Amino acid sequence: MAQQQGIVKGDALQKLGSAGFIIGAILLVIFNILLPRAADPSNVQEMLKKMGGQEALSQVSALLIAVGTWAVMIGTAGVYRSISAGGAAWARLGFYGTVVGTAMWTVSLALHMATAGAAANWMTAPAAGQATAYSVAAALSAAGLATFSMTIIVVWLALIFLGIGMVLSTVYPRWLGWVVIVLGIATVVAVGLPQAFAGISSTLNLIFMALSLLTTLWILVIGIWVARKAW
Repeated sequence: MAQQQGIVKGDALQKLGSAGFIIGAILLVIFNILLPRAADPSNVQEMLKKMGGQEALSQVSALLIAVGTWAVMIGTAGVYRSISAGGAAWARLGFYGTVVGTAMWTVSLALHMATAGAAANWMTAPAAGQATAYSVAAALSAAGLATFSMTIIVVWLALIFLGIGMVLSTVYPRWLGWVVIVLGIATVVAVGLPQAFAGISSTLNLIFMALSLLTTLWILVIGIWVARKAW
């Protein structure tokens, strides 16, 4: 039977993984705060005006949030590779799910950037072309929100699997695994599924912001914990 690999001092992947978690968490917190948002996300016109009115900030924030998710994916690679005995299958599922989820985040955030540009075009379009410009921006927004809802489900399911792998292994403190399992279940059940079927709302948006912030704090904590072992 394979032996538990654990976190090896000086291992390049573990060092990269810890840095990925820490850098990713910092980027996600900062640029989620800076990302322009409408008070009522279900109001398409209000949302488009907010995004189009701050086009550059919307696009830069979305891009750097995407970079943050890529960094976190590197971190999950380190977790996956550190578990080679108990919990290895679950950790592998978690990592593969994170890869899929990160790809979906990238598409969703690319659509967000495109929507901001289309919204800015709509706001400056001549009267004769405003209806067409608005239709383009609204269609991009709808596609982005649909992708976003599915992404929430995929990413937090992947984190649940990763957490199970951590709990079943002897590499990580079990409480780290249990915390992300609870956060994952809460996010999928309270936000991902309702939003996928009923659409976005102010209430769901607030719940998601709270749960995603707690998840990001977990990412930062595990990054620091791995860094202390690997560096």
